[in-house]
Amino acid sequence: MTHAAETTSNAGRFWAWLPAGLLGTMFIGLGTLAYIAIDDPSFALEPNYYDKAVHWDKSQSEARESNLLGLKLELTAPLRIATDGTVSVQLGVKDRKDLAVAGAEVEIEAFPNAYAGRIEHVTLRETAPGVYTGQLARGVLGLWELRVVIKQGALRYRQVLRHDVVKGDA
Repeated sequence: MTHAAETTSNAGRFWAWLPAGLLGTMFIGLGTLAYIAIDDPSFALEPNYYDKAVHWDKSQSEARESNLLGLKLELTAPLRIATDGTVSVQLGVKDRKDLAVAGAEVEIEAFPNAYAGRIEHVTLRETAPGVYTGQLARGVLGLWELRVVIKQGALRYRQVLRHDVVKGDA
């Protein structure tokens, strides 16, 4: 075999493997992008968004009923990150006459706006009449959304609170 024939043979091998190399590179790139998209903590979808859209009228009716109850929700202490990374939530609940609402079942769904996929569900316990306390496991600085549901007998009250979580020593 001559030198020219060997050069042509090597060039033929290169061109034969080039499409396979390009396809492999493309699949590696697509896999990397898919992994980044799936693992992005700032990406979130509203849970049960389709069901919520279908029952939008019902949710609006519940919101009107909640407003008629006239409960007042207030954080009695700022949301601060403790040294262990948790955040204490202390919520005061009062009625129209500024009387403490005692004996209610209070649940919150909380998440930082920057990482809305990290939703925490916490049931608050009553520590004083009308004061309900609980802890979020993973504190992150910034604006948080707290979706509060209060149940007492047949009454059901919903409200969304937005508050900043700050450093513990602030």
